Amino acid sequence: MPLMAVAGAMPVRKHLGPEIVPGRLTASAVPDWSRRIPALDGLRGVAIGMVLLCHSVFSLRAKSFLLALPKTNSMLLSPLLKAGTLTWSGVDLFFVLSGFLIGGILLDAKHSPRYFKTFYMRRIFRIFPLYFLVTSLVLFWHYPTHLPGPADRPLVAYFTLTQNWWLMGLPTLGATWSLCVEEQFYLTIPFVIRSFTRRRLIAVLVSIVVAAPLLRVLLHYHYLHGDKFCYILTPCRADALCLGVLSAILVRSSGGWRLLVTNRTWIRGALLGLFGGVAYMTWKGYDLFTPPMNTFGYTWMALFYTLGLLAVVSSRGGFVHDLLCDRRLMGLGTLAYCAYLIHVPLMRVGRSMLATLFHISGETCWFLGGMLGIAATLVVASMSWRFFEKPLLRIGRTFEY
Repeated sequence: MPLMAVAGAMPVRKHLGPEIVPGRLTASAVPDWSRRIPALDGLRGVAIGMVLLCHSVFSLRAKSFLLALPKTNSMLLSPLLKAGTLTWSGVDLFFVLSGFLIGGILLDAKHSPRYFKTFYMRRIFRIFPLYFLVTSLVLFWHYPTHLPGPADRPLVAYFTLTQNWWLMGLPTLGATWSLCVEEQFYLTIPFVIRSFTRRRLIAVLVSIVVAAPLLRVLLHYHYLHGDKFCYILTPCRADALCLGVLSAILVRSSGGWRLLVTNRTWIRGALLGLFGGVAYMTWKGYDLFTPPMNTFGYTWMALFYTLGLLAVVSSRGGFVHDLLCDRRLMGLGTLAYCAYLIHVPLMRVGRSMLATLFHISGETCWFLGGMLGIAATLVVASMSWRFFEKPLLRIGRTFEY
């Protein structure tokens, strides 16, 4: 499968600044959302952790059009792997987070005279340098020994971030489909937010949330390869992104914030109900192309992650909040973008090395190679963040709203 999530690349906050402290949140005052929310770094860590586990372990039992993976019929492994059936949905958590953070930044800067220039320059410095570096290295390594066939994505697709509109392509870069979805979202959402009043913006976003699963139903039942298009096309995944933007609007409204803070118990109850659906889909073993999943199931997962996000940002603390604010999980969230881009290539290298050097079963090679790939991913991503991404972010922040 794919992923991000990040969505491949998770957005960076406008600036860091002081943190929003949950214990001080009240229904009477809307927080300053330009401040850093540590728990969201932890949520990003959860998302990339799901992605890494999916591609290293749990995809052993899943169907995927991105990776050539073995299947297992083991009486011991199969039930254990089934518990991670929906780890591929980490991409949906990435999408909701992107909608919330990017939508929030644009809402706060809506009337800035430098609205478009600042937003796009910051996105360019955050996304493009690392993406084009990784993509160029992979293509340089791949194409000298591989003549592209008629079904392959054209090279220009990778350099215009449109490869999600092509079914076939390099498995090594398969995860970049979700980055394309986010980039296409970044191209459109600033104009949408700038063009509409709050009331009309809400109506537009709600319409998209409703339309996305209906479009997936149409594609799934009426088009060849419709199930795959349901997964990778931006209009089909816009419900998760728009739910994130709607959440950003909600928490910036005094009435919405008051409703959120005074109804935490109801939110947790609804979240528990949605989790019941998630548990059912896990028990049924739905993969990303199962009809109930790639029609309305994606929206269910997006709603689950949206309520989880709202529960976190309105929390007064507690075990879950403290867990999300764990420095190690937050650190993993910081590395999410690079980790998302490079984890599939490094896992493939790890598996190829083990298959060449040792006589071990396909399942063992898949698992150990995946673990080796995760370790390499975290090392490379840490170096990338310190020496490459962070300096570029500083340059991007010189553009102010």
